[in-house]
Amino acid sequence: MNDYQLGTHGLVEILIEKYQAGQRDFERVDLRDTNLALADLKEVRLCWADLTSADLRASHLDNANLTGAMMWRAGLQRASFRWANLHQAVMVRCDATAANFKGASLHRADLRLGNLSMASFAGSDMRGAKLCYSDLRGADLTGADLTGADLTGADLTGARMEAVCWHSAMLHRAQLDDSFEKGEALNEASSGLSAWASSLTTV
Repeated sequence: MNDYQLGTHGLVEILIEKYQAGQRDFERVDLRDTNLALADLKEVRLCWADLTSADLRASHLDNANLTGAMMWRAGLQRASFRWANLHQAVMVRCDATAANFKGASLHRADLRLGNLSMASFAGSDMRGAKLCYSDLRGADLTGADLTGADLTGADLTGARMEAVCWHSAMLHRAQLDDSFEKGEALNEASSGLSAWASSLTTV
């Protein structure tokens, strides 16, 4: 048992106090159902932490290390994860509406069924990410690397997709609008599109 499995009462206050005193490493901390809305935790290390159903709305976690963090059903609306490490993070059914993941590493992260509408993933590493049936309407994917990502059933209506790397990405039953066919991304994806193009739902 680590020092932070103390129950939710007072835990956030303890963590914030230690953070403000200069501590950054809170590996495997249990933060289930906690309220961290508006928290400023830049460069914090929350590797393998449990943030299930935590409220992180409008929080600042730029350059944070959240490798393997459990963020199932977490509230991430308008939160900032710029240049954060979210490698293998489990974010199933999270609500990350308008969140900022610019330049973040989401390599092999699990974002299935997530609400990612209007979120920014510009320049992010999303190789091997699971995005099945996620809501990416209006999201900014400019320059993102989606090599090997699974976007089965994802809704990409209105998303910005310039200069995206789609190599080996799966887009079976994904919802796409005309901007996909006209954008530069088509050149990257064209070799893989032919096998499943007939299954796409064009909006």
